[in-house]
Amino acid sequence: MNFGEHIRSIREQKKLLLREVASQMNMDTALLSKLERGTRSARREQVIALAVALNENETELLKIWMADRITEMLKDQKDNIEILKIVEEKIKNFKDLE
Repeated sequence: MNFGEHIRSIREQKKLLLREVASQMNMDTALLSKLERGTRSARREQVIALAVALNENETELLKIWMADRITEMLKDQKDNIEILKIVEEKIKNFKDLE
């Protein structure tokens, strides 16, 4: 399930209308619909606003959003798994610096 499908699922489970959530976010309903359909990518601040509007955990939504962004970047790369392994090693180095 991608980020858009995830937020749509949450919204529908909570029986919230698209226009209600968009209004809470000060966002156009059409834009929120595009985010849910995956035809437009959310910005970080929009993900945070969605977490507030949907009363969801901001960190969890950001994780799903970021995973989608990374997947999109790597989907057409021949060695995407190898790239992820390199990234994992680099991230481990970040933790060593803390």
